[in-house]
Amino acid sequence: MAGPRVVGRADALAAVDGLLGAAREAPAGLALTGPPGIGKTTVWLAAVDRARDEGATVLAGRPAPAEVRLEYAGLAELLAPLTAAARRLPLPQRRALDAALGLETSGPAGGPQLVAAAVRALVGDAAARGPVLVAVDDLQWLDPSSRQAISFACRRATGFLAVLSCARSSDGPGPAAHDASVPALEPADPRRLVRLALPALAPDELLAVVQDRGVVLDAVATTRLVAAAGGNPLFAIQLAEHWRAQGRPDGLPATLRALVDARVSRLPVGTRTVLLSAACLADPRLAHLAVLHDGDAAVGDALAPAEDAGVVRLDQGRVRFTHPLFAAGVLDATSPGGRRARHRALADVVGDGEARARHLAHAATGADPETLGALDAAAEAARRRGATSVAAELEDLALGLGVREPARLLRAAEDQLRTDAYGRALGLAAEALPDLTSPLERARALGTAGRARFRLGDLAGSVAALSEAVALAGADPDLHVSLLGDLATGLLNSGQVELGRTCLVDAAAGRTPSGTDDGAGAELLAGRAVLDQLTGRGYDESLARRALAAEDPGRAVPAIRWPTVNVASALFFTGRPADALGLLLDAERRCVDRGQETDLWYVQFYLARAATLVGELGVAEGAAARLEGRARVTEGPLLALMAATARAHLGAWTGDAAAALPTARAAAARFTELGAPHVAVLPAAALGAVLLAAGDAPAVVELLLPLERHVFSCGYRHPGFAGVVTDLVAALAATGGTAAAAEVLDGYGEAAARPGGAWLRGVLARGWAGVAAGTGETGRARGLLDDALAAFPPGYERGRTLLDLARLERRARRRAAAGDAARRAVRELEAVGCTLWGDVARAEADRVSGPSPGASLTAMEARVCALAAAGRTNREVAVALSMSAKTVEAHLSRAYAKLGIRSRAELGALAGRGELPHDEGSP
Repeated sequence: MAGPRVVGRADALAAVDGLLGAAREAPAGLALTGPPGIGKTTVWLAAVDRARDEGATVLAGRPAPAEVRLEYAGLAELLAPLTAAARRLPLPQRRALDAALGLETSGPAGGPQLVAAAVRALVGDAAARGPVLVAVDDLQWLDPSSRQAISFACRRATGFLAVLSCARSSDGPGPAAHDASVPALEPADPRRLVRLALPALAPDELLAVVQDRGVVLDAVATTRLVAAAGGNPLFAIQLAEHWRAQGRPDGLPATLRALVDARVSRLPVGTRTVLLSAACLADPRLAHLAVLHDGDAAVGDALAPAEDAGVVRLDQGRVRFTHPLFAAGVLDATSPGGRRARHRALADVVGDGEARARHLAHAATGADPETLGALDAAAEAARRRGATSVAAELEDLALGLGVREPARLLRAAEDQLRTDAYGRALGLAAEALPDLTSPLERARALGTAGRARFRLGDLAGSVAALSEAVALAGADPDLHVSLLGDLATGLLNSGQVELGRTCLVDAAAGRTPSGTDDGAGAELLAGRAVLDQLTGRGYDESLARRALAAEDPGRAVPAIRWPTVNVASALFFTGRPADALGLLLDAERRCVDRGQETDLWYVQFYLARAATLVGELGVAEGAAARLEGRARVTEGPLLALMAATARAHLGAWTGDAAAALPTARAAAARFTELGAPHVAVLPAAALGAVLLAAGDAPAVVELLLPLERHVFSCGYRHPGFAGVVTDLVAALAATGGTAAAAEVLDGYGEAAARPGGAWLRGVLARGWAGVAAGTGETGRARGLLDDALAAFPPGYERGRTLLDLARLERRARRRAAAGDAARRAVRELEAVGCTLWGDVARAEADRVSGPSPGASLTAMEARVCALAAAGRTNREVAVALSMSAKTVEAHLSRAYAKLGIRSRAELGALAGRGELPHDEGSP
């Protein structure tokens, strides 16, 4: 049975692969250890699956605690695959084994030595015939008799034997009070045993595990979950499910309470009293505890049993719980009244304003002036230093005391918005609106609601709220301009690009109230630069320079409106990804430095896209991974869809069709469901590239033509937004749709003549060359491709154009020119790491000059050959790789020529001997 997705365990999976590889030479072992819930079983299941996929005999056992006292309870499960072989054992061994397993009750048992000899014979014989994995999970629960027999067999067996054991390193959260480890199963040579302790998962990995279980929490609960789980995936899952069921992020489920109680409940009452104070403190200092609990000596004596039990450690004047669950468990085991009393006492001990405010809030049973004053002062101080999540928490504490006047609700909504809690922000803004009478306060509330709806995927609702907010904000120039910028973004993303541009034109033309400062003006200019370019009015270099020069880095506005970001977007859309890349890297650093992590999604998406196009694949991978991590902790579908789109483009670029195709399809479908089919064109572009590279032009036309026409109807007059025109036109020309291709190209002619249109002129020249080639005008097509080559710098676009030229020359029977163009295309595409089209270009070069035996297979040829050698038909291979059966046949034909073979039978023989080569020429 396949296990769950393995998250954050690359080192462990590499160790599993190392075990299976090392066992080919001599018996080898791997021992995984870690506390309960850290993920040992998940890795164990993955190892069992991998071994079975490699054709190994798997002897697997997962003993339970109830079986630890049952003699030979674990042996029957482990030896089940060898039942038939056991019938061939020598009679004394067979009778001893049958007696041990309860199959024979009449004869003599023969003793543990004879049972061990039987197990050794079975395991050794199996390992001599083929690969064997002995895999025992929860080794600490394996009964001693079974462990003795299995250990004896593993230490003495020869052949292809891999031994995997997983065992607890403690009996609960934190370090064990006493050594809880058990001896690992070892191969004959103990030096061939690798020991690996599984570490805690990183926060984004932890949240990925939780989301895989279908549990989605808001920003506050997510923060608390990461803190409480301490990197333990099982604890995170159990906490998340418990909190979701009870509707608030508080308390422990029964399973975790039992784990904690097993260690804490045995401590003396005086120790638990001091631990409660430490658990109530965000920063439990011994000095504070000494004030409350009779001095330093008394506190030290009280905490000594907790140190001995591995619950806390004393470090530089502070009490550190060895696992966050111990603190949560101490609080959970105390009555509400007891917790309130302790917080009240601590409020008089701590001197910090924020800490005192928290203790007062936790001690209060209702709103009182002292507590509210302390919370308000601490929240405002947090806002001033940029700690929006702290401000949001403090406002939540005030609301929890029953104080819900509209001004406070509005402040809380704005704080929640800045912490990515979009649903919470929307709810608070909606609650405040009916009682807000000031037009500016209503504008703020509607703006908050509009921004929250945008992130939650409600584009129509976002535009409606922001439009109403703009109409109310006339008395505050900065607020008015800010809302216009948000509205322009909403209109752009809802497919109303011309209306979005009008918002910025109105603002820049002085139709907003006077008083807009230079920083806001720069934001308007940069926004204009993007929308002018997308609507076909050209890219105004001087406008962009003015915006960058006037940018005010200190303005508190979303990064999506920074001139740096918008100019980078315009450069990317204009076909200048290398110029955009530096600006986007700078913007990402600024977001992090300013604490504007909520704005990183847009920057990281285009950072990943720009880096991909210039071949900086390490930068692209890092940006995509960071975007995925951010999406896991952010409410709403937007970030997850943008992360999936970035990942699909990166997968398509590197030729990983198996990953790119389903990811791109799912993202495109979801964008369409959200009412944004024009945004669906972004992931569809990656999907279309993979399909076209595989030779499936009809599928490309079916996918991209309606999307491109829809985008055009929305007012986009420059194809840089999605970059699908070249692939669509190529697919139309290949399927005989030259008239439709010409119609598409005609729509962008005016924009190409505008300033900054060099890249677009190259794109259109390439497209018209395809139309000309389709109508038999070879000479004109060749000239147009020359024009395109002149328009493009070295890199991807130039490589694709050279590939088109190679195909044109081959069809014109100019083999030398075709071969030269194809080889140049390979160099251009490989220089930027574009494996997808690099493989196609190399196949074209082979087609012209003919592959020589011994030449390396391309990545796609290697995949096709591997599937064909495994016995799949051409049609089955085509389905698996999302290409046509004809394309599969072409790949096999070229691969056969390189391998010097003529049939599928010879291919299977090569694979069986392990002589089927992998791609060695791809980046």
